[in-house]
Amino acid sequence: MEKTVRRHVSFLPRWCQAFGEHQPDPAGEGRTVEWLIGENCVGLLLAPDLRRKFLHQLLGPERPELEFRRDLVRINRHDYADRAVFGQPGYAALRELLVDSGDTHIFLTYHLIYPPGTRIITASRKAPLPLLYKEISPVLITVGE
Repeated sequence: MEKTVRRHVSFLPRWCQAFGEHQPDPAGEGRTVEWLIGENCVGLLLAPDLRRKFLHQLLGPERPELEFRRDLVRINRHDYADRAVFGQPGYAALRELLVDSGDTHIFLTYHLIYPPGTRIITASRKAPLPLLYKEISPVLITVGE
C-alpha cells in the first residue's frame, strides 16, 4: 500500500507546538527509540545520532523514499531493522496511522517533560498549527507486511 503523507516545517528554527497528552513509553528511556502515543498521533524520540540522520532525510528539502514493514524501516536505501523497536506498541500505532485512509501529517513537536531542545518527530491525523508551520512537498510512503 502507498500513502501520501503531508510534511510540515516550522517557519522559524526551534519553534514548534506541544505534543500534548500522551501515554509515555514505560521502558523507553535509554532505548534508541522512545514512543509517545497520543490521541490521533504518534511521537518518536530518537537517540541523537539517529535523530540527526532521520530529521535531515525526513523533513529536509529532498523528498525521501520511505518504506515501513513489520520488521524494517527503509529511508532512502538505508535499512533500519532493530527488532526491539518493531515489537513496541508505538510502532504498531504508527503503522495503523499510516494505513488509515485519512490524511497523515509529519512535523516536529516538543513536550515540557523532556529536556530543553528535545524534538519529537510526530505523525498525526491533524495538521499542525498554520501559524507555526508551513507545508513542504509531501512524501509517498510504502507500507508493507
